[in-house]
Amino acid sequence: MAATENRPLKVLNASLATSLRDFNAAARHLQAKGVRLLQIKPTENCLQISPEDGERLVRERLTEGYQRHASAGSDRITVLFEGVTLEWRRPISYRDLQKTIH
Repeated sequence: MAATENRPLKVLNASLATSLRDFNAAARHLQAKGVRLLQIKPTENCLQISPEDGERLVRERLTEGYQRHASAGSDRITVLFEGVTLEWRRPISYRDLQKTIH
């Protein structure tokens, strides 16, 4: 059976549209500040950036909630920026290991 009238396909509901609009606004704001977006994950409300950019945003006090998740070879840091999670990975260097051991 074929539809006799054309109806517009509505993919986003109001809350998803608002969430996506806020996500895009935060991404554009970061890019305007010179932050390079390495990975864009709108379904997870997360942007991956470089460690240098992340540390700069923290120093400038533009983020909220600093969480460090340690693993064998790197630390994964997450913060909030305008309601969007920013994530970056900082490799653990040999120098960092020496400080931890002593």
